[in-house]
Amino acid sequence: MATLTVNIDDQGAERKVKALLDKLGLSYSINPEGSAYNWWEDELLVQELDKRSQDLKSGQDKGVFFAEVKGRLLSK
Repeated sequence: MATLTVNIDDQGAERKVKALLDKLGLSYSINPEGSAYNWWEDELLVQELDKRSQDLKSGQDKGVFFAEVKGRLLSK
């Protein structure tokens, strides 16, 4: 069984998601004590994003155009 974690702060949206899951017949559990993952507080992630950003800005990493990514995905 796969686990999917979704953080929903809006109660209206939470009710709609629950209704959809019920309609689809999917089982789920709710952890009211769970906390949202604040990626901007994850020092290792922020450092990695900064490094990748600098690599793109300096030209060390040439990057990939979206059209190329889209083409690769559509060719599969």
